[in-house]
Amino acid sequence: MEINYFNDHLTFFEVLSASVSIVTPLILFIWFLYSQYQSYFKTYCKELEGIYAGFVPSTRPLSESKGINAGIILYVRDVDTKGFFKGEFEFGEARLSLQNMIPVHSLVSIGIHTFLGKLKFEIYRDRIRHPLKPKENRIYNGTLYVIDRFDFAFDTNKMEDYLQAEYRIIHYREMKTLKFSLSKIYKEVAQKLPTEFTLYKSSNFAFEPLKGVRDVIFRPLEENGKI
Repeated sequence: MEINYFNDHLTFFEVLSASVSIVTPLILFIWFLYSQYQSYFKTYCKELEGIYAGFVPSTRPLSESKGINAGIILYVRDVDTKGFFKGEFEFGEARLSLQNMIPVHSLVSIGIHTFLGKLKFEIYRDRIRHPLKPKENRIYNGTLYVIDRFDFAFDTNKMEDYLQAEYRIIHYREMKTLKFSLSKIYKEVAQKLPTEFTLYKSSNFAFEPLKGVRDVIFRPLEENGKI
């Protein structure tokens, strides 16, 4: 029986070529995922750092909310390379009234809260996106935990023992906007927190939410010695 070695070798190379053609796109796809992952940590995580602010609904009953302005100033101060971020936010409520035709601000509630957050990694194509059209934005979902303190005795206690509340987060990257929705309350605290609100990153513009919240809520209270 005669064996055709040429045909045998040709078949082997055909199989090898077919294997390479299958594996190559897979390798390129894995490399694409890896490059996106690295880009996420190098650029996106750093983009999160900054000051966010916005007016929010008052936590008071509707019958008591007349004349009340409420706002939050949130500081993202520490972002690691895995998407976790820490910071604090100020939540204030002040009532505006007139006394002898003079505007008077009275303190309703104020508090400073620390938090730990985490946003999930998402893959998006690199293309032009309109910064003021939410549907064109790259959107990242995550969770923010309001926590009593970071310096707890971790040898004997767990982070869960210090949780106050949990929020769902939606980050619109190009809009530089964070949207919050309360998902769980772990314990009642002195200051009731709002259920839903949206905060906008400061760009140091003359007119922006940060300056508005400071001027309308926090600065008048400071000037009047209320805080």
